[in-house]
Amino acid sequence: MYCLLSVHSIFWYVLIINVVCRKYEGQFFYDTRDSKVHIAVPEDAMQVVAQEMEQTSFQYQIEAPVESRSQRAAGRDLRAGSQLLSDRGESFIFSGTVIDKETGITVAHPVRADEVISFRPQNGEEVRSIIGRCLATFKEVLVTTHRSKTPTTADMAVLDLAPDFHIRRNLVQWPGRKFCIKIYKGPRIPTDTEVMVLDQMGRFRSGVIRRQQFIDTCLECRGMENLYSVLGIGTEGGRLESAITQRGDCGALVLSVPTGRSCDSEDDVLYVYGIVISQYTWTQANQRNSLTIANTLGEVIPEVFVSENVVCRVRNIPVDSIDFTDMAEVTDQ
Repeated sequence: MYCLLSVHSIFWYVLIINVVCRKYEGQFFYDTRDSKVHIAVPEDAMQVVAQEMEQTSFQYQIEAPVESRSQRAAGRDLRAGSQLLSDRGESFIFSGTVIDKETGITVAHPVRADEVISFRPQNGEEVRSIIGRCLATFKEVLVTTHRSKTPTTADMAVLDLAPDFHIRRNLVQWPGRKFCIKIYKGPRIPTDTEVMVLDQMGRFRSGVIRRQQFIDTCLECRGMENLYSVLGIGTEGGRLESAITQRGDCGALVLSVPTGRSCDSEDDVLYVYGIVISQYTWTQANQRNSLTIANTLGEVIPEVFVSENVVCRVRNIPVDSIDFTDMAEVTDQ
């Protein structure tokens, strides 16, 4: 509906309402459905306000105030491990920020380039809000070694986060401790390395790296996507291989296990080995096995951030310096 107030009328409407606002606590709005000014004030002020409105040419309606609440959309915290919902209704997990609080990364397959990402709080209510847009997605990247370029499964999306979503320090809460998270950039992670995954419910699930630089090029013939140089993670012990994640845990961080405290400042850092991208299953000797599959983030990140689609985000920062944001100077408010 179009508002029927003229510019001259709007001026007097604003003036009168401002006067009323200074005198009384109430609710005021112009309703385009009935073309009336609705004024809700305490009962003892209704008569006085009505007399003031009679001196104008406005159609108005005096009402009793209603109980109300206003929740600001801006200012919502977005942390690693927050649940997201794609425009197609697929749930996954926000992985973290890179370089600055404006640039996020997460798993790519639930989203498409140029589509927005929706945030779903874990508070019993599903409230959808736009947190930004997807700059680019990467199915695979070519990792350069001293010998050749080898394909590596990335399954990564780079996000341009909306300014009204705040990224605080990238911290992981542990009983009695807090840890910064950083991308692991050391030597190749050995098999049987103990790790943990921060799942969609905010719980830590323990496991070990069972397969390193794992490749399966037989999947596409069965209508799936091949895997290149990924991590295969399973539970400890037992005859069967068993994944440590469930449906909806895609995007979860694969983290190092906390160590005991010492004088080393790095003791309060957890390293991110990868981002969960899928669950891998197979049958052997009539027994069903499964592994959690994650990309090798330290190898994937440099290749993603030299892509022409996202290179503008680095702003001349060396690729080796790209990491999860350590916003130590930012204090919680």
